[in-house]
Amino acid sequence: MRVELLKPINLDDYTEIVGEKEIKSVRALADSLKQKSVVHVNSTAFGGGVAEILNSMVPLMKDVGLDVHWEVIQGTF
Repeated sequence: MRVELLKPINLDDYTEIVGEKEIKSVRALADSLKQKSVVHVNSTAFGGGVAEILNSMVPLMKDVGLDVHWEVIQGTF
């Protein structure tokens, strides 16, 4: 199952916290990855540490132009 309903986050909103130099650095690094695709795979879409991180990280990665997705594995009993 692909996690789609994530609130957009703008990396520029963090400029006051980390500084313009760091924001530009992240954007430059992202430019070198634009031809790549990233898929995060997790066992849950909420309620765990990884899910909490991905909830912010995936929208930020999308904001810098990366082709990124978050998939949740489904198990059977």
